[in-house]
Amino acid sequence: MKTETATKQTPEQFFYEHAGYSYDPLTETPEQGKERGAKRLAQAERDSREAGESYEWQIDTDSSSADWIEENEDGGKNQEPWEVWGCIRRSAEGEVLASLWSIDFGRDGQPWDNPYRRVVEAELALE
Repeated sequence: MKTETATKQTPEQFFYEHAGYSYDPLTETPEQGKERGAKRLAQAERDSREAGESYEWQIDTDSSSADWIEENEDGGKNQEPWEVWGCIRRSAEGEVLASLWSIDFGRDGQPWDNPYRRVVEAELALE
């Protein structure tokens, strides 16, 4: 039986693979922008963890997929819209530092075990 060894990604590698990016075409290549963004998100994640911050995920009761999908398309008003999520960043003392709402993980999607969860949390940590 063949055994596969999983390679653990560094935080920078994770964000390089899963996060979006931007770049300044006057000063950097797209690759450099992607690397810069991955490093910034990894550092924000580290700083947040070291500060004892937490992230609370909950269903966004004020929004659904029907808010941006045409009413007769899958997920629209007349076609079984799905729930979307919100994420709250809290300080170690429980103070709200930032939040993001209407996060779409797709039909029946949830943040648990989804790489986008970690990206959202790191982006909130940048704020």
